[in-house]
Amino acid sequence: MEKALVYCVNDSKIRRKTEVHTVDSDKQQIEDDIAQLLDDMKSLMLATVHQDKTPLASYTPFAIADNDSGLWILVSDLAGHAQNLSRSGLCSCLLIRDEQASAQVYVRERLQYEMKCVEYPRDHPDWESGIKALRDRQGALVETLTSLADFRLFLLVPQSGRYVVGFGKAYELKVTSLFLIDYHLQGPTGPQK
Repeated sequence: MEKALVYCVNDSKIRRKTEVHTVDSDKQQIEDDIAQLLDDMKSLMLATVHQDKTPLASYTPFAIADNDSGLWILVSDLAGHAQNLSRSGLCSCLLIRDEQASAQVYVRERLQYEMKCVEYPRDHPDWESGIKALRDRQGALVETLTSLADFRLFLLVPQSGRYVVGFGKAYELKVTSLFLIDYHLQGPTGPQK
């Protein structure tokens, strides 16, 4: 990592701070780590909102879409999150390393995304590519689930994302990307480019 002294103007005050810039080799390693976490995790935690604005936390298995454009999920209409996804078109997702695999519970390796949800009906040309990705990743049970009329296919498309791997090691992801880093988050004032 390279350090640079930067002067920032904020509310007519000049303040001095040190920014850490990620050099290309560090950035590539972090992006590889993000890709590895996506590969290691087979399910994600899903946050949606009911029509009456009450939150719902749940989970679902996923598969990565072609060209890393998003995450495929197949969910039952009997579950509240399927109806919430269809109605609002938005959700938040969390993929987090298991506590036993983490040195410190406060800085568990994790990916968090704000997602746009796009439903793909069974007669859509991309239905089969989503189901194939899920079948390849999750196994033959996907075939059984698709035979049930209440299961719906969604593509979760990232609108923003954040990767955290330790204290002072938080990275904002590029818009619409599952793993490409935009910038390193700095200090208590929030994201800074």
